[in-house]
Amino acid sequence: MKTILVVDDDKMILRLATEALKDYGEGFNVLTAMNGKQALQILSASAVDLVITDLKMPVMDGYELLTHTGRNYRNIPIIVMTGYGSREIAKQLKQKGVLHYIEKPFEINMLREKIVDAFAAGSKGFIHGFTLANFLQAVEVEQKSITLRIKSNRRVGYLHLHEGDLTDAETDPGTCPPLTGEEAAMEILCWDDANIEILAIQKKERTIERSLMQILLEASKRKDEKLPVPQNREQELEEAVQMAEAHHFKEAQSLIAAFLKKEPRSARGWLWCSRIVVTMKSVEAFLANAAKLAPRAPEVSEELAKLNLAKTKIPPDTAAGQVRRCPFCWCPLETKEVQCGYCKAHLMIHPQFFAAPRDARGDILEKAVERYMRVIGREKNINAYYYLSIAHLNLEHWEETLNLFHKTVRMEPEKKVFLDQLRRLLNYMALETSTEGFEKTLPEPPGGQGAETEQAGRAPEKKKILVVEDSPTTRKVISITLGQRGYDIMEARDGLEALSRLSEERPDLILLDIILPKMDGYKILSIIKDNALFKDIPVIMLTSKDGMINKWKGRRAGADAYLTKPFKPEILVETIEKYL
Repeated sequence: MKTILVVDDDKMILRLATEALKDYGEGFNVLTAMNGKQALQILSASAVDLVITDLKMPVMDGYELLTHTGRNYRNIPIIVMTGYGSREIAKQLKQKGVLHYIEKPFEINMLREKIVDAFAAGSKGFIHGFTLANFLQAVEVEQKSITLRIKSNRRVGYLHLHEGDLTDAETDPGTCPPLTGEEAAMEILCWDDANIEILAIQKKERTIERSLMQILLEASKRKDEKLPVPQNREQELEEAVQMAEAHHFKEAQSLIAAFLKKEPRSARGWLWCSRIVVTMKSVEAFLANAAKLAPRAPEVSEELAKLNLAKTKIPPDTAAGQVRRCPFCWCPLETKEVQCGYCKAHLMIHPQFFAAPRDARGDILEKAVERYMRVIGREKNINAYYYLSIAHLNLEHWEETLNLFHKTVRMEPEKKVFLDQLRRLLNYMALETSTEGFEKTLPEPPGGQGAETEQAGRAPEKKKILVVEDSPTTRKVISITLGQRGYDIMEARDGLEALSRLSEERPDLILLDIILPKMDGYKILSIIKDNALFKDIPVIMLTSKDGMINKWKGRRAGADAYLTKPFKPEILVETIEKYL
């Protein structure tokens, strides 16, 4: 049985990795350590076949651990877990080297695959899979003091970093022309397929005054000048942005990583990169790059404000710093948050939604509406329909909300979470239809034609129900409520239109409001009951008036039942089912 040492200061990662690896195949013997110092003690006392380690840890971090393992345990394969890098880098690992890379958070199956690869490849003490620029950015963010030995095509160079700053560099005169200082750093950073080895820290006098980011940018510029520059890089970024807007985050990460490899000076690229990662550490690192490149850009400044707000609200140890993003403003949020702290938008119809204050930022929501409309224009996307409906709900655009939510449920009727939220919305709107201000937000649809609905949930036979109601809100709520039960709905907004619809198609039941323009419900009811073709159709009267006289008049005219508005949708369904 092979022994695997997992090194991470996150207890959740240690627990998950232990449980998953012990149960995998023939099983592994799993040892754990919470920092590099504990890991070295285990390595000195036990036979370990593989090390899986994080980079950022207390006491002794992953960089120092790699220095020791590279010097004393060169034959042990190592997998690095971190928030830096890209899927493109991971794909190259099978052909390149032995220090494997996996980005957190990761799927257990992916970790198992990396373990198989690591055992197959062995170890040579070098860090393969990272680009040199990416690795240096990680070192800068974590302010490490290390010496790196870089090899590429039989050339060797050294980079010396102190607290994240590049202080000195030199090339080995035995393998390439001797260079020192900034020119040596530029030369090394332009090498292709560089292998990285962490050495013990070599104290050197500072010869490089420019920042690491400035040197990386200059080296990238020099490298680009030697190569033909593609003309479609902005299009590549735009494609990645479109993937992010449509919530295809894995695809977006791959595209943006490929773009930034070619265009590391793109502040917009780093900004969008920060929006599609799932840990606070990664968000902060990538946004820092954007801020260095475009410190005065309004969009970058706003994103920094969101990050600072998130830091005050998200506990540092919450799910290892894992976050979700507001679907409207991209602010980092706790994974179970139901309202964004930055734009104040509610993210779903939760049980307290309708009693909560309505103070969401309209400007951000309007932009989100435009964004999701673009997504829907490109593809059939249930996330876009859902968040578009929630955006309209925050803006109190009731008709748009109801229509879009209905489409969302119809797209995936088996998803109970959508159906539960739609029913909360229907309940609320059914009880609010008598409010004048609420009615004014809903324009009258032309012709009063009913919309066909698809079955979502249990379906009696496709019975036809004629809804005669002058309130567009009430008609819409009734139509969607009954459509969810599999009924076909016919609509009419006054008595004359109701009689016209009756002549076109015979319904199985009629819901009839009493107070209607042109002809009241009692008159329509008497006409229906005097007609031999229609007199047996059950009629349920609807009214906002509650009283014995109204009920008596309805019964006398031939009504089968009487409902007082506002009524709960489930009461309406129960009443209808008694007659169908």
